[in-house]
This record gives sequence, structure tokens and C-alpha cells, in this order.
Amino acid sequence: MNPKKPDLCRLTLVEPLRRLPGRNATKATVLFYRVDGIGVAVKSYAERPWMIRHALGRWLISREAAAYRAAAGVAGLPAFYGRLGPFALATEWIAARPLAHCAGQEFDQGFFDRIATILDTLHARGIALADLHHRDVLVAEDGSPYLIDLAMAWRLGERPGRWRKMLFARFRDADRVALARMSARFTGGDMEAAVAAVGPTAAAWHRRGRRVKALFDRLRGKRRS
Repeated sequence: MNPKKPDLCRLTLVEPLRRLPGRNATKATVLFYRVDGIGVAVKSYAERPWMIRHALGRWLISREAAAYRAAAGVAGLPAFYGRLGPFALATEWIAARPLAHCAGQEFDQGFFDRIATILDTLHARGIALADLHHRDVLVAEDGSPYLIDLAMAWRLGERPGRWRKMLFARFRDADRVALARMSARFTGGDMEAAVAAVGPTAAAWHRRGRRVKALFDRLRGKRRS
């Protein structure tokens, strides 16, 4: 990571080099800049409708900023540069492709072992991503993995109670199951065996979650592929 922090005030003086619109009205737009020779990615809900911006965007940006601060110094995450008002935040711009765009590319287990190391470090800090997806994994130009999107991250806190500890354990296991499934998908492994290897408790919660999702999809009229 670049140890130098850019002058974020200068973002208003330059045009973004790239714009990545949100996938739907509830998703943030990501803008990419270069300031003081440093790549900056800005995640912003400023362009979203008033209700989304205030009811969802403000909350998610606050959560994500807090998670990045708690994870400061963890290798495998972009550097956090700060908030830009209530609806946006800025991080390091990693020259990379999302794992989701690497269909057909072969990955060895070592790549996913490095992601496991990142997750273990976050979990040791009391941070669970809770919503790990292959869209949130970046493959850098040198082949290194980076994790982004901490908006749904769950922080254990300094003095957690029983319920908070229980929820953290569930979200931590969900991270491990998500990684196991991802690894199997991109290395040609058996997905069910990979989930089972995480542990019986994690596998059981995963099965329950899949059943709930299947029911929800049926209620929405969505067919499973």
C-alpha cells in the first residue's frame, strides 16, 4: 500500500478517470481518480435518490468507514483515506480485476489461502465481512488478492456481550463458508465437500441459509439457475 495519503480536497478539482455505476438504485457509484500521483477510489451514494441516499447510503458509508478504521494496517485491504461527507468515502485504488470477471481463468489453492490469511487477520481483529462475494475480491496485477466492500462488516467491539459474540461467530463462519465455496468454484473442487470441511456448525447454518434464500426466491417468482 502507498504510505502517502492524497489531498482529498483536490478531488473537486479533477475529473474522475473512470466511473463504475451501481448495479441498481441501492448500490453506490464508484469513481476513480489520480491525485498527487496516487490512485483514489471514491464510493458514493450522492447520486442516489433522496430516500436511498439518506436512509441507506448514510448508514452503509458510516459502517464501512468504521470497519476500515478498525482494520487499519491489515494487508490485503486497500488503504482507507477517509470519509467525504455523509454519503461517500475514499480508499486506495487498486489496479486489479474483480474475481467475478475472471471466469475461465485458473487459480491455484495458494491464491485462496492468501485470502484465508486476510480473513484470519480480520477475524482476530474482531471484524467479520458477513457478506463475502467474488465481486468483492480483487485480483491485482501481480496476482495478489485484495478484499473490498466492508459495508456489511460486523465488528465484535471492545466489550461484547453474549449475543454479539454469538453473531460474530456466525458471521465469521459465513466468511469461511463463502471462501470455501469460492475456492471450490475457481479451482474445480467439490463445493459441498469444501463447505463440510469448514465444520459441521458452519455447514448447518449454511444449509439453513440456503433454504431460506430458496423460499424467498420462490416468493419473488425467481427461478434458481
